Amino acid sequence: MQSRVWLIARSVLSNWFATAATLATGFLLAPFVVHRLGNVAYGVWVLALSSVNYLTLLDLGMRSSVLRFVSQKHTIQDHEGASEVLSAALWVRLQISAVVVVLSCVLAALFPVLFKIPAALAKDAREAILVIGVTTTVSMSVGVMAGVLSALNRYDLLSYVSLTQLAIRVTGVVLVLKTGHGIVGIACSELLAACVGNTVVVILARKTYPELRVRLHRPKTEVLRQLWSYSVYAFLITVAIQVVYQTDNLVVGAFVSTAAVTFYSIGNSLCRYTDQVVGAMTLTFVPAASSYEAAGNTASLRSLYVNGTRATMALSLPILATLMTRGGSFIGLWMGPQYSKVSSTVLLILASGLLFSLQNNPAVAVAYGTGKHKKLAAWAVSEAIANLTLSVLLARRFGIYGVAVGTLLPSLVVHVILWPGYISHLVQISRMEVYRSVWLPVYLATLPYAAASYAVDRLVPTHSLPVFLLQTLALLPVFLIAIGLMFRDHVKRHIVPRVRSFFYANA
Repeated sequence: MQSRVWLIARSVLSNWFATAATLATGFLLAPFVVHRLGNVAYGVWVLALSSVNYLTLLDLGMRSSVLRFVSQKHTIQDHEGASEVLSAALWVRLQISAVVVVLSCVLAALFPVLFKIPAALAKDAREAILVIGVTTTVSMSVGVMAGVLSALNRYDLLSYVSLTQLAIRVTGVVLVLKTGHGIVGIACSELLAACVGNTVVVILARKTYPELRVRLHRPKTEVLRQLWSYSVYAFLITVAIQVVYQTDNLVVGAFVSTAAVTFYSIGNSLCRYTDQVVGAMTLTFVPAASSYEAAGNTASLRSLYVNGTRATMALSLPILATLMTRGGSFIGLWMGPQYSKVSSTVLLILASGLLFSLQNNPAVAVAYGTGKHKKLAAWAVSEAIANLTLSVLLARRFGIYGVAVGTLLPSLVVHVILWPGYISHLVQISRMEVYRSVWLPVYLATLPYAAASYAVDRLVPTHSLPVFLLQTLALLPVFLIAIGLMFRDHVKRHIVPRVRSFFYANA
């Protein structure tokens, strides 16, 4: 049990480090890229990425299946079964990769017609899409091996690979833009990083799980049936998530303007960064939940959900409170004052949804890890349809703000009403206990911090990012004191004794 907890903790920390590096780099690089490319060219780049990202849906949930079944079979030492699952998933993905190449060519031809692309950028847009398509093919064909490392909770190794890819990508982007090249050069940097990263992943997966045997012949029918029974619902959820998070940019580009995509994507990107920070922790819960389920350990599964949710909220709520109360100031200092008002309004609307959706990330991990995600697929698809419909309708009247509201409303229904009842059934905890004991204390602990953050933004305006960050750090003790008071009994029983033993041991 202790080794399992330590493995999860190590994976969480390494994931956080890699995510923090990625977010910091993106934060520092974004103004450079936007100002070098300009609003229109940057908008075209975002549209190209968002469009090609839809091709990743052709994964059909294979990586989720690998994570689920390899983790389960590794727990019970069924190495032959794990090998059959991995080989089947790779066999499917290699065939899908060929389809991705063809669809990338079709998308490249139609792209300037589908969106309002200036004639001067049409050729670059087509070429960038082709290169992004090749990158997607590389990642999809051999990226299934990353599922092996995830299944063994070796997110620390995946983090090292991510950092390597990040270094290659950033170096390439800076060199490309400084030498006067545009979105095609950026796409080539992404391709190089993907090739190096996926090669390293294959090597690490084989060394970490040497008992695995990859066979590229047609897999057994029962193995394929096992994979599809799980992956079909994971696929539907992935499709829905793609619609929710990627379609917004496409709707703005199609119904508002290409330049407006830049303003929308700035606010949206801060929400996605927050999502990545939380995901760096909760992603490690999936193989843990799968292992607990395989061992029949319901108590540990419940503890994983309760403590994981509280930790998730303690991490995400201060970030969201800062973005919602000081988003305009932050964006003005980060990207420029011309983006402050419009992008911060988009941010406020979208972050309001994250207040209630991010706390369900551990519940999602438990559902995936235990194979109880069938109902999630129906919810996700319904949310995606409602999101797209509302975004299109509201975009015609309210512009990019309407698109943001169209994303917010369906999310509130799913995450505030539906999820608490479902997770209460999975981990045997009452719905009211979810609201009262898991969610409410952390929400209440965030209120003093949010009020202090709002007051500082109004009374002590800042003119530099370093000062802004120092102000935010100075306010964090307000949240820490409040969260300590809310969970004072837990602190007295579990945290204080460990702190004392640590100091006594090092005295």
